[in-house]
Amino acid sequence: MPELPEVETIRRGLEEGFLGARLSGIEVRDRRLLRDCTLSELERLRGRGLKGVSRRGKFLILDFEGQAVVIHLRMTGRLLSQEEGHTRLILHFSGGKRLVLDDLRRFATLHCVPTDQLEEFEPLRRLGIEPFTPSYTFENFQEILRTKQEIKRLLLDQRRIVGLGNIYAGEALFRAGIHPERRADSLSREEAHRLFKVIPELLKEAIALQGTTISDYRTASGESGGFQEFLQVYGRGGRPCRRCGTLIEQISQGGRSTHFCPRCQS
Repeated sequence: MPELPEVETIRRGLEEGFLGARLSGIEVRDRRLLRDCTLSELERLRGRGLKGVSRRGKFLILDFEGQAVVIHLRMTGRLLSQEEGHTRLILHFSGGKRLVLDDLRRFATLHCVPTDQLEEFEPLRRLGIEPFTPSYTFENFQEILRTKQEIKRLLLDQRRIVGLGNIYAGEALFRAGIHPERRADSLSREEAHRLFKVIPELLKEAIALQGTTISDYRTASGESGGFQEFLQVYGRGGRPCRRCGTLIEQISQGGRSTHFCPRCQS
């Protein structure tokens, strides 16, 4: 699933390639994509210009002159400039540009929301604090940690903190030296502050390399990300830790795989 760095990379690509372009046509190949949005609502966007591309957590928000198209790519969704075999939607723009939503597993979603109602839009309203925003303070972060929940599972909870998925939650915990099964409320102030600082630093590094490509993810221009070359624990079960040489272990948490170094993380 694309996480914050991947979605932010896509957002920047769309902003660079499509901002100001006028929507000239819409092809919906799979109506299951549409949530709280009808074909007629989408058609009313025809002729409008793309005035802004923003992001909230893992959601992309396309502003068509007061009407927002809110997209979540879920597991395998991709936004590309050409078709690659699993097209669910094509947005045609002036100048012959196309934005193709490709989704192998068909979990991606699209909502239509007036831009002045985005703050009340339930999927966005229930999201937690976001790195890189004023709400991301150590005080707020400490409040999030006041739970008996395992720290890795807490980091994946988008109602607490947004943008982290399996890859970056695991990598952040490695950098902070924290075992993924630790109770969140067991972290010392020093450990909590270390994790608080690590999260945005890690995300910035991944954004600079256009995200992580393990299988499906591509940028809006069809390129692979580059951060996978710098992963310390994710997907490295049974291989030596790059820092200490101890074999990376793999466990299951909430139905998801977790990778960690038993020596570097405690």
